Amino acid sequence: MARARAIPPAPQPYRLGGIVRYDKQPPRGIRRYLWKKGVQIDAHLCFAMLEWWEALLIALMVLPVTLFFWYSCYAYFPGHIRYLSRRFAYYVYGDDSVDLVAGARAYVAEWVNLAWLWLCRVLGTSPRLEL
Repeated sequence: MARARAIPPAPQPYRLGGIVRYDKQPPRGIRRYLWKKGVQIDAHLCFAMLEWWEALLIALMVLPVTLFFWYSCYAYFPGHIRYLSRRFAYYVYGDDSVDLVAGARAYVAEWVNLAWLWLCRVLGTSPRLEL
């Protein structure tokens, strides 16, 4: 008498690194996308080899450092750029009150104007805008 083939059990979720993992990929859709991103993050940061509490501890240390970095970029970077532009103007032009932004705007406007004229020549239209 032939034995019936046993049906393999469905993949059971288990916890690995504080995130629920599956033996096989979940069905298509948002669950699979999130699963893939979670696996990528775990693989790149080596969280897959950690216990859940170790991964949580590292995340709790990295999150504030990241937040402080972005806050410093938001709070101090614009002032630092202004300082650097004044120093650049002093070393290049000999005067730190030269407005570099106006020069940069004129330079960009000149290139945009040239691009507009080229595009009009390619399309065979008038470069004047009629409203």
